[in-house]
Amino acid sequence: MSDIYLAYSLADGDRAAKIAEGLRAAGYSLWWDRDIQPGQDRKAAIAGAMADARLCLICWSRTSVDDDTGADVIDEAEAAKERGAYLGLLLDKVELPFGFGGHEPVDVAPFRGTAGEVGAVVAAARDFMASGQVAPVALPEPPPPPGRPINKAWVAGAIGALVLAGAIGFFLLRSAAPSLAQKVEPHLARIDCAWLHVDPIQSGADGHIGLIGVAGDPAAARQMVLDVAGAENLTVRSVSIDKVATIDPRECPAIDEPRRLRKLPGGRLRVTGDPFFLDPATGQSLARVAISLAAKDKSVALFGVEPSGVVTWALPDAKAIDALKDADVGLVKAGNGKWEFNIYPDHLGWTGLFVVVGDRPLAKAMPQGTVQPSAEFARTLRAATASGEWDADMIWFRIDSR
Repeated sequence: MSDIYLAYSLADGDRAAKIAEGLRAAGYSLWWDRDIQPGQDRKAAIAGAMADARLCLICWSRTSVDDDTGADVIDEAEAAKERGAYLGLLLDKVELPFGFGGHEPVDVAPFRGTAGEVGAVVAAARDFMASGQVAPVALPEPPPPPGRPINKAWVAGAIGALVLAGAIGFFLLRSAAPSLAQKVEPHLARIDCAWLHVDPIQSGADGHIGLIGVAGDPAAARQMVLDVAGAENLTVRSVSIDKVATIDPRECPAIDEPRRLRKLPGGRLRVTGDPFFLDPATGQSLARVAISLAAKDKSVALFGVEPSGVVTWALPDAKAIDALKDADVGLVKAGNGKWEFNIYPDHLGWTGLFVVVGDRPLAKAMPQGTVQPSAEFARTLRAATASGEWDADMIWFRIDSR
């Protein structure tokens, strides 16, 4: 039996890892989905862990409150709330799903994993263990119905109330205005020869924003963020490009063709295990890949891309992913369209992975293991996605020597 069950969306894996480490370091036993063993039924393992835990800590973020990317988290939160084990944790400044507004979350947004933020989570868990789930905030009683006929004075008052309601509505709309990260992301998707996201650890809420990914000209991407902030009258103190790799111009077609398909906000592909090191004994590194499709996605293909521009058809369809069950890669399949498995890169430096998903199979797919130069791959992918609805998501990570 564990003290704590930790629920989070795949896109928040790195931030959730910092929370898990902090709680375990504080002496709590914690269970999360990375504790699922190979061959273990995922759904049954999660249900059992939730039932045993005294506290179910729910990480609310931009992806976990979304009905598509956060459906599992929302379901787990509902189950936890029903049995009095729910505690929300606000990683991003988001509006909570319907039914959770009365339960005050622990607000550490924007969560970067600092010692102070992790300490606040540990303190909240300690308080919960002592007092249990706090009852939701009660709504005020509605006013009694009017006991007299409608008259002109009442109509005037009603008009005044409507005006006030409009003002309140305007205030609420203003308070829900897009964040800096939300305003920047669409612009990032339009930069040629680049695949960039706002760093969730430096999302701009405090004036410091970071970028993650690859670009032919990282400095130009940084300037674009500053230009957007200036146009929107937003205060930006710094833009970090420390996590942006400069890519070879030969690679541009391999980046730009999937980018043509890209929709926001992403979240279908995740790679965890950072920092990544090359083991001198085996000549390999280890990374954990997670793929999570939306309900509308009917096909998926996973590709590897190198800084030289070479693209490999790693797993050209869902059948190829399912076939990993026969390989020693720790495959876990959580229902339709959700997989986790290991990969073992064998070189130092930057490595890229991307998925292409659609409402139908690719019109033209190459055999598994096919390697294509950047320009040739771009032509193949364009022909394969000439019709239908498509999306793409890409992740880059760096492997260092020990």
